[in-house]
Amino acid sequence: MDGVVVIDKPAGWTSHDVVAKVRNITKIKKVGHAGTLDPFATGVLPLTLGHATRLTNYFLASDKFYRGVIRFGFSTTTFDLDGEPLGEDLRPALDTARLRAIFATYVGAVRQTLPPYSAKKVRGKPLYAYARKGIDMGAATKEVNIKSLELIGVEGSEVEFEFSCAAGTYARSLAHDIGRDYGCGAHLVRLRRIRSGEFSIETAVTLSDGTRFYPREFFLSHVIPMRNLLAEIPAIVVSASDAERLVHGMDLNLLTSAWEADRYRLVDEAGEIVALGERLQTFASPVAQPAQWVRVHPKIVFA
Repeated sequence: MDGVVVIDKPAGWTSHDVVAKVRNITKIKKVGHAGTLDPFATGVLPLTLGHATRLTNYFLASDKFYRGVIRFGFSTTTFDLDGEPLGEDLRPALDTARLRAIFATYVGAVRQTLPPYSAKKVRGKPLYAYARKGIDMGAATKEVNIKSLELIGVEGSEVEFEFSCAAGTYARSLAHDIGRDYGCGAHLVRLRRIRSGEFSIETAVTLSDGTRFYPREFFLSHVIPMRNLLAEIPAIVVSASDAERLVHGMDLNLLTSAWEADRYRLVDEAGEIVALGERLQTFASPVAQPAQWVRVHPKIVFA
């Protein structure tokens, strides 16, 4: 079975836990996930199955959309509710107008403070390796791209918010940095991923009905086949002979109206994906406008 099944990850599970459970239930050996969620977080976790595991990096690079809650008053060692408090709870009276003004500064290209317990590598080692040994590496930062950030509501010391971002953005760092700017510290207490690239919460399934885990047939019935994945990448239909050339890693000259695209889904006449290719060159076509010839190199081939 090749494709993607979208899981609504429950709180308390790691992303690896979900992969292991689905692998065990479905008996599919090759199962991966397209984007880690922290144990306390819930929501969209796309699992790649079979040959679709080779597409994982494409899904990892997609934009994400989240809804969450920030608690103001103190920060924590992990920037979220699982960490130890850093200082007393200041219990601030939150000013909505001031919060909105701070939120506005976090849209676009911004630098985030990296969580001490993260997999981001510094000097060849992940930050959590230093943190577990009590080694203070200082406030490491990275640039991320936040597409939108909206304050939804304020209740006591907690703020509900929504945001969309490019891959590599830390929601708990966003909470931490906003709390720092407000002057009282803050940490993330709830996070739900609503969308990850082409996968939304509306298509996600739970692991169980609350009393028992669903059987193998349930998950297999919700697999999105490979022919329906990466629809935002233009498709070019190739002949059987060209498909054979792709399997052997050969470049092809193909006619397409999407000649400005950087990459293509190369599909057979039945619509099944044969390869993912990248454009090497464009040639003007004297006979078929606005279509033009492109030279395409296969990056991932599905024999």
